[in-house]
Formats: sequence, structure tokens, C-alpha cells
Amino acid sequence: LDNQDRLPIRSPADRTERLAFETRGGVKEFTLSAEPIRWEYAEGKTILAWGYNGQVPGPEIRVTEGDKVKIMFTNKLPKATTLHWHGIDVPFEQDGVPGVTQKAIQPNETYTYEFVAKPAGTRFYHTHGGVAMGDEAQQLDMGLSGAFIIEPRGYQKPDKEYTLIFDEWQTVPMLSFGKTSSLINQALAHGGEDGMMSSMMNMGMMMGSGHMMDYNLFTINGQSFPNTEPIKVKRGDTVRLRLINAGTSTIHPMHLHGHQFRVIAVDGNPIPSSAQLTRNTNTIHPGETYDIEFVANNPGIWLFHCHELHHADGGMIVPLVYDGYALPVASELPGEHGQQMPMH
Repeated sequence: LDNQDRLPIRSPADRTERLAFETRGGVKEFTLSAEPIRWEYAEGKTILAWGYNGQVPGPEIRVTEGDKVKIMFTNKLPKATTLHWHGIDVPFEQDGVPGVTQKAIQPNETYTYEFVAKPAGTRFYHTHGGVAMGDEAQQLDMGLSGAFIIEPRGYQKPDKEYTLIFDEWQTVPMLSFGKTSSLINQALAHGGEDGMMSSMMNMGMMMGSGHMMDYNLFTINGQSFPNTEPIKVKRGDTVRLRLINAGTSTIHPMHLHGHQFRVIAVDGNPIPSSAQLTRNTNTIHPGETYDIEFVANNPGIWLFHCHELHHADGGMIVPLVYDGYALPVASELPGEHGQQMPMH
């Protein structure tokens, strides 16, 4: 690591929320790439990751049902990869499975995907690895995913709408390694320890398809609490949360404090109003998406967090903050030395 040039440090301040496009001949054209980065998942803390367009998760792609889309993808990773359009009904040639529907995209190659965006709903994109069902988990655990939202025509937007992508990571301090393997050196491309920041290494970098799944960091939109971006609402708002579990193996029972919500869509597919459930905890498995909706009718500061509490302790918490309220600093909380927000 000491002899490598440094990877760029990327943070939420560098994030592009939504991927821009150009329209040519009635087709929406997007440009996407994948590359090694050092991602700041909390203030002063970074992890070596692979990101789309230099961020974790990748920028949201948002289109309207029936749009013709073209995604020009460049692989800047040290190994082959592909792109899969999760939950989108694409022609099989565009499905992004290496060795089955296409050849893997080699380093420094560009590949173009083209399809009609359908059906409407909360979908996402992610790597399918570079070997047929061989290294998809490893590459996904490096951070390669992003939201793909297909709005129905005539979409009636709620007052507030947030997309939350859940992910899990294996981390170890970079300095715990003496000599690194050639795979790590290739993956880092630039590597190096930054004395100003606490740097971690994603174990997916050095493990093969059989890598361990001993996760100890859990993120929402690439951030770990208390650095997660709050859900901000006003009293009376109708709030929709689009939930995406982009992780490879971990289940998250997501619990909302102080409110009840309706489950209005599963895997992007709408649920008839007569069949919708009213809940305050909803479990989301790997690869699933849920849309939930509630009315902001209980002003204050609340939590939305994973009720597998080891995951919450590892960072999977996002505050819900009403207009007129502010998150307190530790010194302002009750108790002699302050205390953490309770989770129940």
C-alpha cells in the first residue's frame, strides 16, 4: 500500500443524486462507470470500495415508464464486470449476466445497454460480476449498486419522497495488513493510508467468491449513523420511502418510531389499497424493494432503523426530523455525559 498512489477520497458532498441524461432521437442516454474509490461513510472514516460514477451507492437513474433508455457503461475496475437491471423487464440480451447473456466487460472496455423502461416502480441496478454466478457477491459487497426508479405516466408525487438503499460491509483497519496480495494492489490501483482519516479496508477486496460474510458496518445511502442524511418532513406531509436492500445476504426489519405506515408496493409492484398492510416494522430481504407511505402527524424527532439491533449499532439508523426541530448534540441530551438515542 505504501508504494501505491492514493485513491481519490469521495464523500456525500461529491455525490450526484440523480444521473443526468441527454435525449437523442427520442432515447434518453446515460453515461455510467465503475471504479475503485475511497468512500467516506462517516465523518473522518473511509473505506476502500468500488463505486458507480465515483460514489456509493451509484447515482439514481429516474425515468418514466415506456422511455427508451441507453446506458453507456465503462469498466474502470481492475477486473471484468457487468450491469444487471434488477426488476426491470428488459430483453434477455440486456440482462447483464456474464457467460449467459453477454460476455463480461473487461477493464477499460465500454458496453452499451438499450431497453424500454418498464414496468413502473422502485427498481435498482447492480453488478452481476464478471464470472457466471462466480463473483457477483464479492463485487456487490464492494458497493456496486444504485437506484433505478421508473415513474408511471401521470405520476402523482407525494409531498416528500426519499429513496433509501441498505447495504452491509466487512471492514478491517488498512494498517493491519503488512504485505498485500496482488489482487488488493490491483483493486486499490492507488491505495495508501491517509494520516488525517481513519481508513478501513473492505474485505471483499481480498476474498474470492467464497468470501466471509462477517459484516460489521451497515449503511443507508452509503452513510453510517450519526452521519446518515435525515428524513425531513413538515406536519401534514404525505411521505413515501422507497426502500432497497442492495446487500447480498442480510435481512433488515426496518422499524419506524412514532408513526404507522402503509406498505404500498413490493418489488416495485403496487399493492391494491384493499390489500395494503398498516405496519410500523417491515422486513426487507436481499434484492427486495418496498414502498411505504405515512402521514407526518406526530411532530418531533424520531428514528427509522433496522431492528436487528446489531445492524443498528453498526450504523443502520436514519433520523426522521420535523420542521422546527433539530437533532441535538450529545452534550444536550439527558444524563451526566449525554446518551445515545434509544431504540425500541
